[in-house]
Amino acid sequence: MANSAPNILWIGLDQIRYDTLGVNGNAICKTPHIDRLAGEGVNFTRAYTTCSLCSPARASMFTGQYAFRHGMGTNCDMYHSLSAELAHPDDLLHTSFQKAGYSIGYAGKWHVGTNLGPADFGYEGMSLPGYGNIVNQEIFKSYLQENDLHYTIDSKMYANPDEQTLVGGRWNGPIESTPTHYVANYTMDLMDQYVERDQPFFMNCQFWGPHGPHLPCDGFYGLHDRKSIPPWSNWDDDLTGKPGRIERESNDFYRNHPRTWDDCRELVGLYYDTAAMVDYQIGRLLDYLEDRGLTENTIVILSTDHGDMTGSHGGQLDKGMLYQEAHHIPMIFSWPGKIDAGENDALALNMDIMPTLMDFADIPVPDGLDGISLKSAVTDNENYSGRTEVYMEFHGLRFLYSQRAIVTDDNWKYIFTPGDRDEMYDLNSDSAEMHNLIDSPKWSGKKQELQERIRITSAGFNDPLRDCISKFFGIWNTNSGQLDATKFFQEEKV
Repeated sequence: MANSAPNILWIGLDQIRYDTLGVNGNAICKTPHIDRLAGEGVNFTRAYTTCSLCSPARASMFTGQYAFRHGMGTNCDMYHSLSAELAHPDDLLHTSFQKAGYSIGYAGKWHVGTNLGPADFGYEGMSLPGYGNIVNQEIFKSYLQENDLHYTIDSKMYANPDEQTLVGGRWNGPIESTPTHYVANYTMDLMDQYVERDQPFFMNCQFWGPHGPHLPCDGFYGLHDRKSIPPWSNWDDDLTGKPGRIERESNDFYRNHPRTWDDCRELVGLYYDTAAMVDYQIGRLLDYLEDRGLTENTIVILSTDHGDMTGSHGGQLDKGMLYQEAHHIPMIFSWPGKIDAGENDALALNMDIMPTLMDFADIPVPDGLDGISLKSAVTDNENYSGRTEVYMEFHGLRFLYSQRAIVTDDNWKYIFTPGDRDEMYDLNSDSAEMHNLIDSPKWSGKKQELQERIRITSAGFNDPLRDCISKFFGIWNTNSGQLDATKFFQEEKV
């Protein structure tokens, strides 16, 4: 491969909401470096995750496939894991870059397999299987010792009685003592090696933050004035019309979840502080590229595996819900001089990132992927013909639980929950998803339209849930090829 091939730096955040970023309308949270990146590139305003859970979303990002295809439907290291390792590791798309002459490096969170890490699949660099909490690793402990760095964690907040389920607190130590700083250093060290090789690189930098527990360090703890943080627009949601599971999880799984806005704004403040701390490291990475003269030949992508509820809908915590806070995500592509800056409202999924990068690098995109290339959306948006809806999945977090959803090109949303009630929202007038219109006579026609769209879309992707979806909507002859034992006893028509 010629040295003119673009370098790639994929910056991944863990569990960051779309509306956390200043460039996406947040007037409180300080994200100047991400905002700078968005100002220089294409900011997708309607990007979604395939699944609001770490392992399924990450495996989908790295394979371009839905979880019902790659098999890692739940977190790989949970007690009810559907798959501890990828069934077909050859589906990982980064190997195409390696074959094309790229150096491929990895730093940070993996979470796509319990025993195997990035190095087992050809990556150079950090290789921590599972969630890979860096603070317990000898490489991080040695780094702290060698640099005489120390920290304690105090001012702790817990989501459950008896000091269980830490959700936030203070990392009482300098920025240099944090995992975010260490991951940024590790990333830059690897890129230095690749520059010395005079070889194009694909560097994957995946931070653990701002995933909880939110632990901002000195200089960031308390950065955001808590009193200035307004309530979420759906803070007063009493969950009327929503599945019963939502209320039970908040009351029984997170028994100390915030019940007043004063309690919630402290949690949101810690989340914002942590996001700002990660944003600072992103600024270091962007400055590194500029200082090394790499900016003009490096594609930078910033995205996340999924979002975070952060007290929305009356105090919901964590993820694993199909609401906008957990599924609507930031996604930015920047390549100064090659990509015109601006907002882009094309529907996109985070599993589109790899096919798009392959397209930019002139690497053939394999047939049969669920992800698509967004290159033409970035370079020729007026003539781009992409998705007319995004299709999302969920298989359970704390217990197995099937759900599917679509968001359509006209900004309506349908959530299919076979074990409970379905939901339907007009995101144009109700972006907070407060009013479930599923039983509204006024919108019965729209309900039929959306049910047909999610039925056809599930069949188009060969989702194993497609028969269930069709039959719940009254379509019995699905011709899906799935076994239907009742057919054996039907009389053959003459």
